[in-house]
Amino acid sequence: MKARTVKYFFKQSTRSIWRNKVMSLASIGSVMAALLVIGIFLILVLNVDYLATKLESQVEIKVHLMDGLSENIINDINKDIKEIAGVKDSVFLSKDEALKKFNEELGENSYLLEGLEGDNPLSDSFIVTLEDPRLAPKATLAISAMSNIEKVVYGKEELEKLLNITYILRVGSLVIVGILFLISIFIISNTIKLTVFARRREIGIMKYIGATDWFVRGPFFFEGILLGLIGCIASIIILGAGYYFIANYIKQQMFGLLVISLMPFSEVIYSLIVALLVIGIIIGSLGSMISIRKFLKV
Repeated sequence: MKARTVKYFFKQSTRSIWRNKVMSLASIGSVMAALLVIGIFLILVLNVDYLATKLESQVEIKVHLMDGLSENIINDINKDIKEIAGVKDSVFLSKDEALKKFNEELGENSYLLEGLEGDNPLSDSFIVTLEDPRLAPKATLAISAMSNIEKVVYGKEELEKLLNITYILRVGSLVIVGILFLISIFIISNTIKLTVFARRREIGIMKYIGATDWFVRGPFFFEGILLGLIGCIASIIILGAGYYFIANYIKQQMFGLLVISLMPFSEVIYSLIVALLVIGIIIGSLGSMISIRKFLKV
């Protein structure tokens, strides 16, 4: 396509938007409303995925060692664990550190552990984190086969439930966003169709004098993109401001009550800008193309 033709299409589309202010505002409003709904669910999807990733990253394997091992043996075991495929890190936790940690977790009931300092029933252990929680069963088998290991614990049933829940949340959220995307195209195409209907005579004249279909579509295609961009920018501003204040409110007013915080604003706004710009342009252009198709049959 020539630069001159693109310039002509762009000029015609801006003129059309200005001449048909009411219908253009209706189209922008439809795009904005659709993108606001999609954006809200997109924020939910991002936070669900953020939550799921955080929960998955908390999956740990606890490796209990036999009593009386020397420092060299413990170091060798640590080295062997880190060489296992899928192991992200391995941190040694002595029996004294484990007792101290347990004492802190009990809080007011810490008196129950009084007198155990001299006869600590806990064992030295390693806290093993994984690159992918799905690798826990294989990593557990590999560690269990090593010598000087008393017991390996990772919570098999809890992990399976966690992975199932996070999978359902992720897939369910994406399906909802996909459905909303299709509904948005339908609504916006019908809104833009009213604008096209008002210019059906103009389209008919262009067809009769020999204009090709793509030449007739051009201004409407650019018009749809512009309407989509305007609606997209407005929805991003509203969603971004809303999320910023909500995230700050939760952080300031409810800090300590929530186990998992919301996804950082900078990450959310970047994802929103990229996703909604693409979706807005697609919705606007597809809406225009679907709307004008009927009126090209002259």
